[in-house]
Amino acid sequence: MKKNIITAAILAASLTLSSCGTTGANALGSILGGAAGTTTGTTDTGSILGSAGATILNSLLGSILSSSLTEQSIVGSWTYQQPEVRFESENLLAKAGGEVAASSIEQKLNTYLSKVGITKGATTYTFKEDKTFAISTGSKTISTGTYTFDANSKTLTLQGSLGLLNQTCTVGMDGTNLCLLYDADKLLTAVNAVGGVLGKANSTLGSITKLLGNSYQGMKLGFQLAK
Repeated sequence: MKKNIITAAILAASLTLSSCGTTGANALGSILGGAAGTTTGTTDTGSILGSAGATILNSLLGSILSSSLTEQSIVGSWTYQQPEVRFESENLLAKAGGEVAASSIEQKLNTYLSKVGITKGATTYTFKEDKTFAISTGSKTISTGTYTFDANSKTLTLQGSLGLLNQTCTVGMDGTNLCLLYDADKLLTAVNAVGGVLGKANSTLGSITKLLGNSYQGMKLGFQLAK
């Protein structure tokens, strides 16, 4: 019976995030606060629900935009790990369906990215102290050029040789991992460029646009990289 109570509370939180007019964090916080006193043996229900709330809020863009991020933080060789999805506000997160929606989109993006050769452990970004960069997949160089980091706006601008892969993205840190995040249409452009260099068919990439449509304005998509 107690397990059912916990499940019902989490379901109520999800429904509130998806349909309530208040912000996701406030609505969820209210529900968590009301359930915090219930315990199951040595397990605290408030702790369980609190973890669920923390996971949802981890989908927000602001959670990775550290004021301590500097250009020196970016320098080094980074390897692609997985797609990254972040929402710019709690309201947008709630409208999209929360963490479940973010996880679903990440899984689908991973499928699309792998079709153009962007796979875990194979694609590498290298940023040098002389402000040059190189992106490669396996033995194939995708792009080289120069980069500029804006500490105030937390953006990274890449100027590729011969104009290839010119792009600007939001950059943040998720723990020790580097996140490069784009608006949906900008990500599509970047992925198409990679597919063109690697000689991969990109006819399926339009599915990214179909997946997002106009329902996910205010959402950033991109890559999580690790040293």
